Amino acid sequence: MTALDAPVSKAGERAGPFAALALGSLAMMVTGLQPLLLTALADAGRLPHALVHPAAFVDMLAMALSVGVCAVVLKPRRLNRWAAGAALLCIAAGLGALLARDGQVLALRGVGGLAGGVLVWITVGMIARQPRPEPWAAAFFLIQSAGLVFAAAFASSLGPTGGLAFAASLSGLCLAVAPLLSPAMDDLALAGKRSPDRRGLLGLTALFLYFAANAALWFKMRDLASAQGLEAISGLVVLTTLVAQMLGAMAALALADRLGARRLFGLVVACLLLACAVLAFRPPAPLFVAAFALLAFAALLLGASLFGLLHAADPSRRAGAVSPVAQFLAAALGPLAAGAVADLAGLSAVLGIAPVLALAAMACAHLSLAKGDPASPDCA
Repeated sequence: MTALDAPVSKAGERAGPFAALALGSLAMMVTGLQPLLLTALADAGRLPHALVHPAAFVDMLAMALSVGVCAVVLKPRRLNRWAAGAALLCIAAGLGALLARDGQVLALRGVGGLAGGVLVWITVGMIARQPRPEPWAAAFFLIQSAGLVFAAAFASSLGPTGGLAFAASLSGLCLAVAPLLSPAMDDLALAGKRSPDRRGLLGLTALFLYFAANAALWFKMRDLASAQGLEAISGLVVLTTLVAQMLGAMAALALADRLGARRLFGLVVACLLLACAVLAFRPPAPLFVAAFALLAFAALLLGASLFGLLHAADPSRRAGAVSPVAQFLAAALGPLAAGAVADLAGLSAVLGIAPVLALAAMACAHLSLAKGDPASPDCA
């Protein structure tokens, strides 16, 4: 009998959800470090600059594919084995980048994304099955966001080689955590079906459109700052948004039982529209920072509340279990859309396309919810 096959004690069962939370958080931190690490490799002449964005794009698409396939195809069994295998692949992909050149980096990021998606599937599956998912979702978003800031600062000090080794060591922590997982979760399949129903798909589409709008604005944050002569405040924006994210997560917890899903989605869309309106008038530095802080607040408010919204649309919880697909696709395609729109119609056009996406998201969210949407649906 191996360590992964050993029976799980009661203490181990209690540790299981926290182990799952650690897995997804570490996987997201590794993925978040990739643009920084790949840019460092490009600056060192070991990778063409033209491949940095495609590599990040491949990473996100691979994670979306992996989470989707795992949630729809796999039974949630032998999770510790899946986690250990995925962690080993993440380590191999991270260390492989030390020797890789050009197109090999794209292939490695594809492998890393597929493996990271397995880890995130386990985390989100755990959160989706919690009686009250909001605290777990808030912790998941906050840990990865705050952790990424500190990890990026540390990785930058190590140089490209040391940074890649550091990212691989984070995946090594996933390997150490894997034996602490509960070996299985409740199966959400109904009549053999694990994919979300129609309302669940509409809810996922709403999340995709909203997060794509948010990601498009963040992708062009530095360009917008430069266009207004505010290049020096980019770092301040990042630090301020960490505080805004904490406030967004706290607001999600406070509003979880008091605000219906429709109203909550309307609130986050209103935040995005207000931020775009402020940015469109070329604001001074304090208002520019405040606009992006508002975007960060809204993103965490929705992120920590998305399971409640998806459970209201699809009480089977299958849509919640596959929710990272919408977020990863948004993270990949939102910046791509922002770049294309800016190239065709100028930078200011991004401030026009983001509200359109957000309003389309609100329409999908409203269509996904039954009339009389409860503030806290009983989906157990």
